[in-house]
This record gives sequence, C-alpha cells and structure tokens, in this order.
Amino acid sequence: MKKSIINFGLILSSFSLLLSSCASDIRTPLIKKEGIKAENVKRGKDILNRAWKFQGLDKLQEHKTYSFLAEDTWKGAIGRFSKVWPDDKLNMEFKYKTGTFDGQVAFIDGSREGEKLGLQNWNYYEIDSKKDTVFKEPDPKIKFGIAAFQYFGEMLDRLRKAPIISYAGEGELRGQKYDLVFCTWNKPEPHKEADQYIAWVNQSTGLMEFTQYTIREDILNMPGSKAAYGGVEFSNFKKVDGILIPFVHTVYVFKLKEKQEKNLHQLVIKSFEFDSFDSKELEVDPSLEKGGNFK
Repeated sequence: MKKSIINFGLILSSFSLLLSSCASDIRTPLIKKEGIKAENVKRGKDILNRAWKFQGLDKLQEHKTYSFLAEDTWKGAIGRFSKVWPDDKLNMEFKYKTGTFDGQVAFIDGSREGEKLGLQNWNYYEIDSKKDTVFKEPDPKIKFGIAAFQYFGEMLDRLRKAPIISYAGEGELRGQKYDLVFCTWNKPEPHKEADQYIAWVNQSTGLMEFTQYTIREDILNMPGSKAAYGGVEFSNFKKVDGILIPFVHTVYVFKLKEKQEKNLHQLVIKSFEFDSFDSKELEVDPSLEKGGNFK
C-alpha cells in the first residue's frame, strides 16, 4: 500500500512538471468566442441574483457567525495524497465568522482528536487538547482547507460580488439543464493571481447546484499546482433560519461527474446553526486586526 501511494506521488509530481508553465482555463466556448459583452454581463448577474435571493442568502449578513458538525471523507489514492486534514475520514466541527476568513476547525475524532486549528486574519494557529494556543507557520493544505470550506459554504454570496461576471451559455448534466455564469477577478483570461469560477444554476429548481473552479494556490507545494481545477456539487438543501443550506458538498477532480460516487471527497453536514457562539471566540489574539472579506 505504501509503495503504491509513493508511486502515485511520483506520477503526480512528474505530471505536475508538465503543467508548471500553465494556468488552467475553464472558460466556456461562449466566453472564449464572444468575450465579456454587456448583455451577457447583465444576464449573468440577473441569474446569480435570482438564485442568491431564492436560496435566502440575502439574509446571510444578518448572522455574525455559523457553525456545523460534519463528516468529511477523502477517497482513494488521490484523496490520500491531496487531503487537507490529517485523516481520510473525520468528524469535525467548523466555526466561521460570516463574511470574513476567520474560521476554526475542531477534530472530534481521528489522530488529532481534541485539537483545534484556525485562521485569524490569515494568521494560522493551533489549540492543543490542553487548550494552549500557538501561532505558527501553517501546512499550506490545512490553511487552504480552513478558508476553502468556508468559501464553499458562502460561495454564491461571494461570487455575485465578483468584478467580472458574464452569462456563459447552457450546460446539461444528469438530465438537467443549467444556466452557466462565469465569474473571476482582474481579467477574464487565465492568470495565476485569480481563480475562475462557473456557477451552474438549475433552470428548473433555481438553485446553484454545481460550481466549477480553478485552484491557483500552490497547496500541494509542487510545480503545476496552479494548473489544477475541479468542481463541487451542492445537494440535500435544508432551510435554516430562512436560508437554504446544502448539507452535502461533493468535490470532483477536474470535470464534474455524471455519477456522484466518482468524487474526490464529500462533506456531509449533520447539524448547522447560526449565531450559536460569540464571534469573539474566533479572536484568539485580541491584538490582531479583524479579518476582512478578502482572499
């Protein structure tokens, strides 16, 4: 088993070298052909805003914090290599301050049971089982994961604020038709400083059920990481305080998949609460500046 994981790592490292000069590009044929046109900008923003309001996310900023208990599972050799947590399968508690990137994860079981890891204004810290807090240089995958899991939870609310938004055509998956909306920063063409996103809004349900994205951060600490891309599926929506929360986040490597079981990892939320704790709980060092909504 160890040998197969090592061989897989060598293969992935070699493959990444071929990608080291590339930045992934997930623009649809419509965006590549027509660029960003005024009428498509309006149409794309309208689609996102309708989904945002339909999902009740206009109420999100009424809440200072939210927390949830979840089980996170990473599958196969790729999952073992790229997982952001220390174990392949964990029960965890997540706590976030709405509209920032201040967050904290607590391990309920696994090899680091009883420990907490967090970000305060992008400063990484760990709290051990004795409740001693230490700010330190982070593992890039863990730092990425704490922020990324929050970004997934607030994705539609954040994407509608992107400076570049455009209708990107139609898509079809599992017999359902979707309106596609392209979102990015700085410029539409691929570049290594900002990610590209494509929101998939179901024409029948009105929900954003999938999102494709690039990953420009070098979370694997190897050449070619910035050429990575993937997708997330949001399902099992439940209403919490008037907001539709997807209780299952399913992540795919590269393209979205017809079969959900072909995933990289899946987060299954067991319970979700708004304002169940004081936001000061995430200010473990009161002398640090407050975290902002930037990435």
